[in-house]
Amino acid sequence: MHSHSFNLLSALLLASTAAASGSYGPPGNVEVPVVTVVVKSTITTCTLPKTPPPPCSSKASTQGGYSGVTTSSGGSNTSKYGGYNSTVTLTSKPTGPSGVSTIRTSPGYGNGTTIRTSTTTGTSTSTSASSTSTSTPLPGCGSDSYWLANIKHQGFAPYAPNPSNYTVFRSVKEFGAKGDGKTDDTAAINRAISEGGRCGPGSCNSTTTTPGLIYFPPGTYRITSPIINYYFTQIYGSPLCMPVIKPSANFTGAWVLDANQYQAGGILGWGSTNVFWRQVRNLVIDMTDLPVAADVAGIHWPSSQATSLQNIHVKMAKGTQTKHFGMFIEEGSGGYLGDMVFEGGLDGMRVGNQQFTMRNLTFIGAQTAINQLWSWGWTYSGITIKDCKVGLNISNSAVGSVVLIDSEIINTPIGVVTSRKPPGQENNPAQSNTLMLENIRLSNVPTAISGPNNSVLLAGSASSTTIAGWGQGNRYTASSGPTAFQGQTTPFSRPAALTSGTNFYERSRPSYAEVPASQFVSVKSEGAKGDGKTDDTAAIIAAVNKASSSKKVLFFDYGMYVVTSTIYIPAGMRITGEALPVIISQGDFFNSMSSPKPVVQVGKPGETGAAVEWSDMVVSTRGQQMGAILIEWNLASTTPSGMWDVHTRIGGFAGSNLSAAECPKTPATKIDSNNLDKKCIAAFMSMHIAASASNLLNENCWLWVADHDAERDAGLVQITVYAGRGLLVESKEGKIWLWGTGVEHHQMYEYQFVSTQNIFAGQVQTETAYYQPNPDATLPFPVDSKFSDPTFEKGQSGWGFRAVDSKEILVYGAGLYSFFDNYNVTCAQEGQGQTCQSRIMDVENSPGVKLYNLNTVGIGSQITLNGRDVARWQDNKNGFVNTVAVFTS
Repeated sequence: MHSHSFNLLSALLLASTAAASGSYGPPGNVEVPVVTVVVKSTITTCTLPKTPPPPCSSKASTQGGYSGVTTSSGGSNTSKYGGYNSTVTLTSKPTGPSGVSTIRTSPGYGNGTTIRTSTTTGTSTSTSASSTSTSTPLPGCGSDSYWLANIKHQGFAPYAPNPSNYTVFRSVKEFGAKGDGKTDDTAAINRAISEGGRCGPGSCNSTTTTPGLIYFPPGTYRITSPIINYYFTQIYGSPLCMPVIKPSANFTGAWVLDANQYQAGGILGWGSTNVFWRQVRNLVIDMTDLPVAADVAGIHWPSSQATSLQNIHVKMAKGTQTKHFGMFIEEGSGGYLGDMVFEGGLDGMRVGNQQFTMRNLTFIGAQTAINQLWSWGWTYSGITIKDCKVGLNISNSAVGSVVLIDSEIINTPIGVVTSRKPPGQENNPAQSNTLMLENIRLSNVPTAISGPNNSVLLAGSASSTTIAGWGQGNRYTASSGPTAFQGQTTPFSRPAALTSGTNFYERSRPSYAEVPASQFVSVKSEGAKGDGKTDDTAAIIAAVNKASSSKKVLFFDYGMYVVTSTIYIPAGMRITGEALPVIISQGDFFNSMSSPKPVVQVGKPGETGAAVEWSDMVVSTRGQQMGAILIEWNLASTTPSGMWDVHTRIGGFAGSNLSAAECPKTPATKIDSNNLDKKCIAAFMSMHIAASASNLLNENCWLWVADHDAERDAGLVQITVYAGRGLLVESKEGKIWLWGTGVEHHQMYEYQFVSTQNIFAGQVQTETAYYQPNPDATLPFPVDSKFSDPTFEKGQSGWGFRAVDSKEILVYGAGLYSFFDNYNVTCAQEGQGQTCQSRIMDVENSPGVKLYNLNTVGIGSQITLNGRDVARWQDNKNGFVNTVAVFTS
């Protein structure tokens, strides 16, 4: 861990939201919607009014969302996302840190330069965006000086169908694109993405064998139909001179960049909850040549974990007649995006997904900045909304919960729209539209929060004001709950160690835009092979030492790099990868349960020094590796270090020797210590932030033990791979920021915080191992007190989130899910009593745990405090999930 025309999409959103402002209504061609509720093999049908309530019987599949039945000149299509269906007639055929950062765009993009400015004062941090007109290319646009365009490209995909002839890095100009603002570059761009037997939508389920880094040199690229993205694809432009994707006036299609193309019958090319390992960054999408009434979105992005969008500017027509919108997400299990600008449009974004973290987004001149279709949990931070009609619309009852912090709304009549009724009145689902706001600055926003029937839940002001705290939902404390509330709240106190001004510290991934190619050290140029066979340990260590001593950036060309002992990373290193290359451990060195060893070690225990920057890589294991700690972080850096899109992946991929053939699931066999398949014990721990470590920001990092075989011929078949522990944080000092992270399918726990403090977490997400409780959380790893392992009762499954002897742990959104009981999904379905496991969140002797918007699936007791169950799922029903708005220990 989902249309051919946006008349469908407009109908689904506009008919369902019915914003409190009264400004929305379904298009004239919308028929009465029909609901189909999908719970695995059970389908229930009922009729919805034009303004739908929540899905019938509040049932949904584990994917959540909704589904659509469409009729067009191209035929009838049905897509099932698991919430409700809508019948619609279509009218068209289917087809960083504070300072100043300038988005430079290519020559010829006359009025599209966006200047993003972050201004930090002693007490507050604010972000603003503006569009400025220029007819002269900005510096850097004369030639492509970006290091990625000029470095030697040596990426090698050892498990591609024809590795010796397979190309990883692909410039679209090498495939015939001109980028001159005149030529139709559609075919050339799509050829660059698709060539080489890659995993296209509808042609395979998923893959890790055919990566593609698609590069757009500076230029303006005209297109007349959508750019079709493929699986495991990174699409980059130059941050020095961002290329412009410009659909022509005769463009046909529903979206400019289609990252999951619908197939015949209305089915997505890939199941959205299995779309991983993709990125898009450094682009301008300029839709201003399209007809104002064209129902077109800039980006279609139904995706899940280990995916990101970053540094993208979407320009749309402005005004009340525009039908453009910047991005559409209808389903998935995300996910992260950040550093984006949406200018103009009917909606800046229309989005629905299980969970997402979105940071540093700017919306200018949209009718509605963010239209939330649905969610389980969602965290927004650093959002700037300016000159819109509505800021954030969550009024659809399918919206489960949203957190909005550290943001500003300017010159916008209505800040937030919700349909939730006050305590004492019935909501359906009971906890729908759970909302927590904290540190929201308003300027000329007459209505801060609008409720049902245009009621004013919180008045705004024509001048400037700040919402310190406001929320609605159910609250729990150590001694009380559930308490229903709606109104102003006391915000969480924030440790100074976690903030920059009044905001939580955040930092965007480094692009090294100003660093020339000569200042990079390639591991391949230093002798590493990356062929999945050669022992590259010595070559990588030599490359690390060279980059460290010369203060250059270490570059991992794409490949699979086998290591047989620890790779040590000293303070001050900068490391980045091409298309998510893999460091994979193998051998006896990593195969002792009683003497675990790190695969990658950042800093020695007790080491201090300059920050480490690490981005765009994967760390994995091969075969039995019972003592492998994939990442061990010891460094206490003088300024915050960072990990961006660095993932651990254990099993389920080519070269892992831990796939369907080696590690099949065995639900019909009672597993014990005698018959457990020991060759599938693949890791001791995914990541350890050790006691001496501090000052680490971790953004969009996914620690995944594979629940299925991810290769194209495997059919997403489930597998059983064992890894003992997920993320262990023992930092004494803390100063740890976790933005948009996920940890899944480990034996004992996903997140564990022990004797630590000063932790920020924005939308953490977990899944319990699908095989549990067969075996339960006592196998295969025994308790090891050196790592503060929990003890378990017989039959108990692993914890999703555990805090022990800690303080000042602030969690702004958490999704803790248990979908299976020994691979049987019945326990997670509504009406089955949430019986997948009894407990999921454990807080012991930790008085400073503060949490907004906890969402659970399949769990009996949502929160256990000092051994006592304090939050029952029956009290917090919210459709498919169960939601607690506030918990303080």
